[in-house]
Amino acid sequence: MFYQGGIIEHTYIQSQRMSDCLAKKRTVERSVNPENVRMQCGKVKAVIEKDEYSDKMRIVKILEDKYDSSGYTK
Repeated sequence: MFYQGGIIEHTYIQSQRMSDCLAKKRTVERSVNPENVRMQCGKVKAVIEKDEYSDKMRIVKILEDKYDSSGYTK
C-alpha cells in the first residue's frame, strides 16, 4: 500500500500467486479512498518471519523492490 509517495503497508501472500494478490487488492480498494491510497502487487526481496500468535508469515523488512520513491515501477 502506498500513501503520499511511500510504502506504508506490505502483506505476505502465502500462495505466492499474483491472482491471489490481485483479489486482495480489489477487496482493499473497495474499502478505501483510491484518491489517497494506491495498492500494487509485485514481488520483492524481503525478510519474513512467522508470527508466533497466528502462525502466519509476515514481512519484517523489504530489502529490494521494483518501485521508486513515488511508488511507481523503476
